[in-house]
Order: sequence, then C-alpha cells, then structure tokens
Amino acid sequence: MITALALMTFGEILTIYSEVYASKLESQPMETPLMFLKPILLISIAGTSLIFAYWLGYKATGNIWVVTVASLTLLLILEPIVIYAMLKELPERGALIGFFLGATGLIATITL
Repeated sequence: MITALALMTFGEILTIYSEVYASKLESQPMETPLMFLKPILLISIAGTSLIFAYWLGYKATGNIWVVTVASLTLLLILEPIVIYAMLKELPERGALIGFFLGATGLIATITL
C-alpha cells in the first residue's frame, strides 16, 4: 500500500505540473507543436504511475473506492501546493469556496 501511495503521489504531482506547465505556454499549438512535447511526455509518465498505483492499491485493499478516495484526497491536498509553487497564485473567492465545498464533500464521502 505504501508503494501505491508513493506512486499515486508522484503521478498526481506530475499530472498537475504538466497541466499547469501547458496552460502557461505562450505560443499557439499550430505554430510550434513541439512545445507540447515536454508536458505530453510528463503526463504520460504520470499516467503510467497512476495506473500502477491504482492496480497496487486495489490489490492491497480489495476496494476500488478506498483507492479512489486516496487519489482524490491527494489531489485536493497537492493541487493547491503545486499551483502555488509554480505560479505563486492564490485562488480567488469563487475558487476558494468551490475548493472548500469539494473538501467538505470528500470528507462526507469518507465519514458517512
């Protein structure tokens, strides 16, 4: 299970990084399509990591919902950290409210 969580953490961080990196690219894809090579390669590695994390997590727990909640929880924790580390941007009011409502829904899923 520890290996699954480590792979999941690595995969989620790399996925978020790839998405944010691609969102900040300056040119149009048709002008310089190779600029998307780095985020495509990184997200491919991330996807492979996440697939193995889900596989190992399911083998360890026997319950896909435990693995899914672990993934969502990691995403909820890691996404704001990675975005702030990369862009130094804080969420505005609407996004912050949405974040807290999402966190509340996740907590309800785990506890109820």
